[in-house]
Amino acid sequence: MKTNRKKNKTVAIASLVVAFLATSFGSAYAAAQLEPINAFFNRGVSFVLNGERWQPQNEEGRPLAAIYYDGNNYLPVRALAEALNIPIDFDPATQHIYIGAKRAVKTPMFAVPMEIDHIYAVLTRDPKETNVHDRQFGEVLKIDQYGDVILTLDRKFKRLVLDAAVVSPGEHEAEISLYNAGDKAGNTASTVLEMHKVAPDEGIKTLVFDVEGLDKVKLHVQSHQLNPYIYARILDTSFLDNGDAAEKDGSKATGSK
Repeated sequence: MKTNRKKNKTVAIASLVVAFLATSFGSAYAAAQLEPINAFFNRGVSFVLNGERWQPQNEEGRPLAAIYYDGNNYLPVRALAEALNIPIDFDPATQHIYIGAKRAVKTPMFAVPMEIDHIYAVLTRDPKETNVHDRQFGEVLKIDQYGDVILTLDRKFKRLVLDAAVVSPGEHEAEISLYNAGDKAGNTASTVLEMHKVAPDEGIKTLVFDVEGLDKVKLHVQSHQLNPYIYARILDTSFLDNGDAAEKDGSKATGSK
């Protein structure tokens, strides 16, 4: 490619938004909000991320170059956020780009991608199973002996807030342990990051786990005595959010209502 052709290549800001954020705009919105500029692909710069060479890529895996405009080099926000392990999301309804955690948003636990050990742990909407300490719920995860639940979080949340209980005829305390189940967990996958307990006489108890920065987590539910039937229940009022994990006060019992 000739040098003068390379220097004169311009890009409209609308094209940048499509390439970098994979979003789309209606013509009416574009006419009101988008302002054309002259910019250049700066293929002369290279990137070093945490001491190693790094090449930003789009969602199809094609290399991306920095954009040079008004004396500054601009990088694609999605590629950079993902490289820095920071969650990023775009809301087309509000035209908001979220970099990092979304505050004040609660996501039901049962709404995120979930893998369940179906031998002793199952989701159920059976009214007989979803009546927990005289409260009727729409859906519960029942673990009668032990079970593993893997949740895909994609680093979008700081807290996992579980409402849990042990129901009749359960006589043993249930331990709920949190593990890092991400692809890069390595040897740490077998390390308990956090563990909370709920006893039969505690009614419905709220357990708060710190999940900040984790792609996937595993919840392992069992009795400390390993084998007895515990009849544990995780309720559909459990959720994930971005409340300040540092302010959590641990588990608290809400009691039967």
